[in-house]
Amino acid sequence: MASTYAAMVFLLGVIAIVLTALFIFFQSPQREETEAVAKRVYKIRTLYFFILLAVLVSLYAFTLPKAPYFRPHDDVVVKVVGEMWLWRFEPVKGARLEGNTLVLPAGKIVEFEVTADDVNHGFGIYDSKGRLLTQAQAMPGYVNHMSYVFKEPGNYKVFCMEFCGIGHHNMFTDIKVVKEG
Repeated sequence: MASTYAAMVFLLGVIAIVLTALFIFFQSPQREETEAVAKRVYKIRTLYFFILLAVLVSLYAFTLPKAPYFRPHDDVVVKVVGEMWLWRFEPVKGARLEGNTLVLPAGKIVEFEVTADDVNHGFGIYDSKGRLLTQAQAMPGYVNHMSYVFKEPGNYKVFCMEFCGIGHHNMFTDIKVVKEG
């Protein structure tokens, strides 16, 4: 009895769907020619496409130069290598070493090319009040490019920000920023 009831419900459902489809088909208004409708739709679609293209190009033109991956002209370039348990600076352009202290000019864009020889290190630059100014990951086999402008002359500290072994607490050095004159 249950299977007969299920078969009747299924058959009535199919008949209802077919009758609804036929009713909708015969009650639809007269159809326009497909070519005329398609022409109108394609004109509107083309107009929307060019408006969208103009908006996107405008947005890119105004925002792309401010994106972080646009590299500015670097006035000073310094290669930084993290090793257990020290930072080694290699001035490439516009910087110099005084002993183990890196000397940089104030107000210039400094690009640090940060890498490591052994394990991962965290290259963090702090001001004289102990505030973190900028940081980059130092990884073996990879060079991170980090740009920063030291606005004020003074002494800055570089600390390792990632535990790199037993001598991690001794991995720090100094940066001296001087006013060019």
